[in-house]
Amino acid sequence: MSLALAMCATLGTSAAVAAAAGSWVGALPRQVVVASQRALSSDPVMPPAHLGQASVTRVAWRFDVEGPVQGLEARLCQAELCVVLDATHGSTRRFAGRDAAQPLRFWFRLRPQSGARAVISRGQVMVDFARGTPPPRDKKAK
Repeated sequence: MSLALAMCATLGTSAAVAAAAGSWVGALPRQVVVASQRALSSDPVMPPAHLGQASVTRVAWRFDVEGPVQGLEARLCQAELCVVLDATHGSTRRFAGRDAAQPLRFWFRLRPQSGARAVISRGQVMVDFARGTPPPRDKKAK
C-alpha cells in the first residue's frame, strides 16, 4: 500500500478535507475615522481572483488604532452579514459556509463624544476556506 493511502486509512476522512483547505489574506488600506453619526465603510478587501468555489471556515482580523479606541465601533461584513468586532484582533466562525470568493468590508464609526478622529492602520483579514461541501454553520460561534 502506498504511503498516501496508508496515511488516509490511518487518518480517515480528515486528511482528504485538510487537503482541500486553504486561506487567503487581504490588506485593509489606512482609514481615517472622524467622530460622526455616520459610519465609514472601507473599500472591499478582495480575495484572490483564482480562488474558485470554496466555503469560508473561519475569518480572522487585526488592525491598529491611532487615537481613541473607546468609542470606536467596528464591524466586519460580507454582503448583508456583519459581525461586531469587540477587539482590534480576533477570529469568528460566523461567516462559515459562505462563499470564500466574496469580498469582505470593514465598517468603522467613532462616536461624536469620543474624540476628533482615529486612524486605522495595518489592517488585515485572513480567510480560511475549504473546497467541496460547505461545513455546517456553528450557530453558537462568536
